[in-house]
Amino acid sequence: MEVPTGRHIKRWRKSLNITQSQLSDLSGVAQSIITKVETETVDPRSSTLRKIVEALSRSENPEKLHTVRDVMVTDVAVLKFDDVIQTAIDNMVKDGISQLPVLSEDGVILGLVSEESILQKGAHRNGLVGQVMHTNPVIVDIGLSIIEARRRLTEVESLLVIENGILVGLVSRMDLVHALRVNSIG
Repeated sequence: MEVPTGRHIKRWRKSLNITQSQLSDLSGVAQSIITKVETETVDPRSSTLRKIVEALSRSENPEKLHTVRDVMVTDVAVLKFDDVIQTAIDNMVKDGISQLPVLSEDGVILGLVSEESILQKGAHRNGLVGQVMHTNPVIVDIGLSIIEARRRLTEVESLLVIENGILVGLVSRMDLVHALRVNSIG
């Protein structure tokens, strides 16, 4: 990936008729930092640069999917470690879902229960979720590109999406397929 210079970012922003204040609102980066990046008086962190470039890309091509934020399911049913497996089965059948994140009491991701994990581990329905959960689910940042999400979803069935360390969504293979049906990838 080519890293844009501050001058390039400034030209790009101006070509889109976006003020620094508007770019700050779109990217979540302070306007003072944007000014320093554009005048090249600071060497920005890669995460800051990514936020700015993502905001400009969204403004330039709003019809395209850019990150997992664009396709994730945000109303995610979750389980606790000591829930019974029957609860997982009931939620899956009732809601037509195949993966359920398992969280600790304080919201930390502990694992993922899937149809596969229930069938493979063969635990009794009165057993605990902790007995059948996968303990190494793939966890990604909300800013992960759709291109990278697509690559990762060829290896796993779902991605747990976090923002600032907190679960904010889930992307399954089917979520991405549905999104590709009506959108283009940017």
